[in-house]
Amino acid sequence: MHTIHLSQPLNLYHTLNSGQVFRWHNRNGTWEGIVRGEFIRLFENDGIHCTCDEDFLIWYFRLDDDLDTILSTIDKDIHIHRATTVLHGLRLIRQDPWECLISFICSSFNNVARIKQIVEKLCRAFGAPLPSCRGYEFPSPETLADAPVEVLRKCGLGYRDVYVQKTAQALVDGFPLYELRKMPYLEAKKALLQLPGVGHKVADCVLLFSLDNLEAFPCDTHVRSCITQLYNPTIDVSTFGRQYFGPYAGYANHYLFHYQRSHNTW
Repeated sequence: MHTIHLSQPLNLYHTLNSGQVFRWHNRNGTWEGIVRGEFIRLFENDGIHCTCDEDFLIWYFRLDDDLDTILSTIDKDIHIHRATTVLHGLRLIRQDPWECLISFICSSFNNVARIKQIVEKLCRAFGAPLPSCRGYEFPSPETLADAPVEVLRKCGLGYRDVYVQKTAQALVDGFPLYELRKMPYLEAKKALLQLPGVGHKVADCVLLFSLDNLEAFPCDTHVRSCITQLYNPTIDVSTFGRQYFGPYAGYANHYLFHYQRSHNTW
């Protein structure tokens, strides 16, 4: 494990515990997770102590984003200012799009703890074991496309089992998930909405957390409650968020989401 001193703010607790990613666990102050088939350990103490290299850290935690500039851009009112101040160092994560897609298909009508359980069961049932830890890789599209529906259901997917299987098959058949990063927001979202089990919220989460589309504004119950209470928009919440907060609306979204989820009061 080595130490990396950062020029950008990063709070691991706020970031990894904010409901955007589901395979990290805090064990006595050390964060352990599996990313792209690699077991990684991280903790904060005068820098980030980690088992990964600096390039990975920069890529995964979006340390190439100028967070100060982003926060200045979205600092439109006292509500977002409060959230960004309290949650200082919260960053968006640049996840693998395939893992992000399946994770958020699993998220429908589930809380974060439940989503983590489902994702972990999927990995145990279908992922390759990792020799470096007692963990498993995230299963490939080919593996989940061939997975028996009854085994998927035992992972806690419920009615989502068919969605996972059919979406995996769509990728096997050539759906250009990774190419969506090059598309404008509306075009990329339209493509994602063609996939089984992908509605507007899931599509926006995938765009924001894995495909570099920082204007995406996912709307779940927390965000809808927050925006309705604080801003009383006359148009739908996602459109309002993108228009009001601008090109970094996704950052504003996640700060508001996590503040609402963790404080439940303004």
